[in-house]
Parts: sequence; structure tokens; C-alpha cells
Amino acid sequence: MNVVLVHGILGFSSEAGVDYFRGVADHFREKGLRVLAPALDPTQSIAFRGTQLRDQITAAFNAGTLDRSFPTHLIAHSMGGLDSRFMLSPANPDRIAVPIRSLTTISTPHQGSPIADLLDHAVDLIPFPHLPFGGVSPLEAALQKLGISLDGLRNLKSEYCQNVFNSTYINAPQVSYYSVAGSGRTTFPPTCALFFLFHEYIAARTGEANDGLLTTTSAQWGTFDTNTCPPITPERSDMTWTTF
Repeated sequence: MNVVLVHGILGFSSEAGVDYFRGVADHFREKGLRVLAPALDPTQSIAFRGTQLRDQITAAFNAGTLDRSFPTHLIAHSMGGLDSRFMLSPANPDRIAVPIRSLTTISTPHQGSPIADLLDHAVDLIPFPHLPFGGVSPLEAALQKLGISLDGLRNLKSEYCQNVFNSTYINAPQVSYYSVAGSGRTTFPPTCALFFLFHEYIAARTGEANDGLLTTTSAQWGTFDTNTCPPITPERSDMTWTTF
């Protein structure tokens, strides 16, 4: 079996000895699977990253890193799920040519992220004066801290995902689609400290469970694993994700 691990925005395959997927690739390899963890541009658009993904997977098959005689499964975190859908869609004239059996997305903003929506609509914070954002835009502060490109995030806005991307880049009929999501912890803070205010904003605006970046509803695409909806317990808090 071939497994491709696709990272999200600001992601990397491996950097400074740190694996984005925290040893998952090594675990699969120990089981005898062929594994590829592509390195995509951390802040570019879905189309740009999706094209990079196609090229790196194709190159891996040509080099023998992946085996064409085995079924191939994609596991994609956050924005990586949208990159993968773009790469697979029959609406993409340059879609990947090698057969892919399945795509499983982890906390992917299929319906967009309320945080990305604030890029061009910071006024939406006005109805929530009880949130302690102070006089500094929490979005701008977080983006500056993380070095996130505003252009890259605009593909994660709800309007774009719902009205453009989803209607254009339809599913490939030969691919099985699955999705899972996180909904935060039961203890305080409900998500990592950097995204705590974002978590409170999303909860106040939508009333939905969220991981500090998107709601569990937005993460659903294809067959959704409802076992991932309950809040993460303290014992599983190391499994939470902190990027799109």
C-alpha cells in the first residue's frame, strides 16, 4: 500500500528534526507501507500547492518511492485536504494521472474558516465586545507571529470554499472520501493558547464545536467519522493540530 501524507498551510514534511505528522510516516513504514510526505509551499494558493502535490506524487511513482502496483491512499491535514481535492477533481484539466484509492482529510476547512473570513471583514468582531481582543486585531497579531501570507489564507474563506471551490472542484468518482475533525479539550484552555481567542470567537459566532480554527461541520466531507467529534480529553491533547 502507498500512503501520501499531505501537510496544511505553514506546514512542512520535516524540518529541524521535527516531522509534521509526528512519526506517522515511520510507523507506516515499519508496517511495510510505502510512504511519501511531500513538502508544499507553506502559504501559497490551493491551485499552486495542489499542482506541487501532483508533481511530487508523480515523481515518487517514477522514482519507485511509491509502487504503481499498490493502491494509493492520501491522508491530508487541514488545507492539504483542499489541495488534494483540487489535484483529484475531474474539473482540473491537469489532475493527477495515477489512480488514487482514497482521500482522508483531518480538520480540513471544506466549508471555510470563520478566522479566514476575518481577513477582509474584521468588522465582524464588533458584535462580540465581550471577547478580550483589546485594541489590537488578534488576527493580524497571530499572522505576524506565524508569518502567514494573507494571499494564501484567502482560499480558506467561507465564501470561496462554499461558492467557488466546492461547486467547481467536484469529487473524483473513483476516489473514496473520508473526513475526521477535532473539537477541542474538555478542560481549560479548550485549544492551544495561541488560538484560544479564535476558539471563543468561533463558538460565540456559530455556537458550534471547533478547534480554534474551524467548526467540526466545516471539516466534514465524504464519510465523516463521528467518533472524532467529542472534545479531546487531556490524555489525547497531544493529538490536537494548530495550523490550517
